[in-house]
Amino acid sequence: MYTARLLCVCGLLCLSVQGQTPADLTQLNIDDLANIQVTSASKKQENLAGAPAAIYVLTGDAIREGGFTTLPEALRMVPGLYVVQTNSHSWQISTRGFSGIDNRKMLVLVDGRSVYSPAFGGVFWDLQDIPLEDIDRVEVIRGPGGTLWGANAVNGVINVVTKAADRSQGITVSTSVDNRIGYSSLIQYGGRIGNSFHYRVYGKASYWEPFDSPTGQPLPNSFGLPQGGLRADWALSQKDSLSFAVGEANGRYQGSTEIGSPIQAELLKDTNLSLRWEHRISDRSSTDTFAYCDWDSHEAFPEEKQNTCDFEFQHNFAFNSRHSLIWGGSFLTTGLSVVDFAPEYRRVTDESGFVQYEYVVLPERLRILTGSKFEGNPYSGIEYQPQVRVAWTPTQRHSVWGAFSRAVRDPSRSESDLGITQTIPSSSGISVIHIEGNPHLHSERVKAYELGYRFQPNAQLSLDISLYYNDYSELIVLLTSGVQVLPSQTIITQQFRNANPALGGTAQTHGFEVGSSWRVFRRWTLSPTVTEMRGSSNATSGVPKHLFGIQSRIDLVRSLRFDCGLYHYNALPPALGPPAIPGVPTFNRIDLGLLWRPRSQWTMGVWGRNLQSDRHTEFVNDFFGGTAGEVPRSLSLKVIWQSRPESE
Repeated sequence: MYTARLLCVCGLLCLSVQGQTPADLTQLNIDDLANIQVTSASKKQENLAGAPAAIYVLTGDAIREGGFTTLPEALRMVPGLYVVQTNSHSWQISTRGFSGIDNRKMLVLVDGRSVYSPAFGGVFWDLQDIPLEDIDRVEVIRGPGGTLWGANAVNGVINVVTKAADRSQGITVSTSVDNRIGYSSLIQYGGRIGNSFHYRVYGKASYWEPFDSPTGQPLPNSFGLPQGGLRADWALSQKDSLSFAVGEANGRYQGSTEIGSPIQAELLKDTNLSLRWEHRISDRSSTDTFAYCDWDSHEAFPEEKQNTCDFEFQHNFAFNSRHSLIWGGSFLTTGLSVVDFAPEYRRVTDESGFVQYEYVVLPERLRILTGSKFEGNPYSGIEYQPQVRVAWTPTQRHSVWGAFSRAVRDPSRSESDLGITQTIPSSSGISVIHIEGNPHLHSERVKAYELGYRFQPNAQLSLDISLYYNDYSELIVLLTSGVQVLPSQTIITQQFRNANPALGGTAQTHGFEVGSSWRVFRRWTLSPTVTEMRGSSNATSGVPKHLFGIQSRIDLVRSLRFDCGLYHYNALPPALGPPAIPGVPTFNRIDLGLLWRPRSQWTMGVWGRNLQSDRHTEFVNDFFGGTAGEVPRSLSLKVIWQSRPESE
């Protein structure tokens, strides 16, 4: 009833603005969104409406004007993406199954730089505190992307694209305060030297308060992250451009690495730099050369130091209007030192090459893309990751696409080299769990079958439907290899292995995802999303079967906007031990916000988050992640001032 009443409030407010003046003309309409240029689906620019993949674009304006303080919060709006929070700085973001503390089957890129961790697999979202004011768009692909992006893009790719420096000129000051979550502040300056060289430099600081445990006691997981960075773009000539970026972050948080382990202060440091050179050889040929290095350190248990460097080259060539080719390669090397790994230090090198050929069967109607990536890694040798994609656009209002892909996930170093012992007290005594890595692991594999349909009958309505079936094999699981019962304790030895089908080495997931946008009136837009997923228990136990979301946006007057969001998450079952882990009951999340632009330089907003209850749990406890906190109801204020708004 409470949810229904809030939805009615949103509807009544929408009806009241039917006769108002036109909305801000800088906002994208449905036609504009369909024509957004994306690159993640085929590594070249193409219209979103005709992309042969389950792709969604979250625009930078939608993120900033939605009142979000972190990127993971904004990703809740993406259809088919499962986003939940476990504590003040930890997030689980996944798609199409296998959600957990690591989310090892989702590749995340920031301007082409991979932030996927080779130590434990997955992404540490607390370190990806990207200034939201600088995000141009986030391209989210649901489904394999191994042919273009390489290993670990098994279930999807999140590609964060930031603005060029010439689009963030002048001074920007932003601050947000949340009464129960924390605060974040940014100061940035963008300038230029001559007409061809633009730059921006920024400093940002964020602090997130600890959540409460289900028993009501504060957890020790506060988190602070000061950081700074620089981006420069230089148009050398009409055919050449250079982009350079450098960033530095130095975080500190308190927490426990495993359930029941002592509380400790932990330090996180990250330094990264990247360089991109784009060269246009002719109207039919261009190259893209990209290199980056990343240095990370985690100065607590487990103590970890990592240095990564990557060099990538890509050549786009169009033979004629109907035949084109993209080919390239990369060299990635990572040195990683982690306490409790054997050996403690190891350098891993991956070489890869890829090729993708596109044939336009019928101009503006039917095209076929096929290709493969070939990648060598020290675990399983040479891996191939092919795909075939077909896009059919019978009319401008209809688009159908289908795809077959094969992708792999390389073993992480924790699965290969870990050696750790943990003691867990229980009512029946003490359990000592010894976990061993396995240096003889193979890569996990998936074969994916996808079908999609996009329909836009008019400028007020759009519909995007994706169906999929994923078949996984060679899954890496933690299996018990020995049990020793002693009078005072039970010693359990577990090891990572590529399991056989009877022990969970295979899995399948299938389902569908629906995203839509409906401009009910000139000033009222609804964007509902529906996600349904089924499959093997080892793939779906950490993901709800039903996900539903709806965002309502109302332009009350030219300078005032009202947002309303509802998210529904189906229950998660409990997990068997040791230790036994409780499930998560069904919950709804309700957010309301009011955005005010009194002048072009000023943006002010107030948002209520998680209004349906005082606090709630969104994800289960994790053995290595510790106790899951309860996300609180909160009220946030945000103010942005720009001396030169981008629209000018």
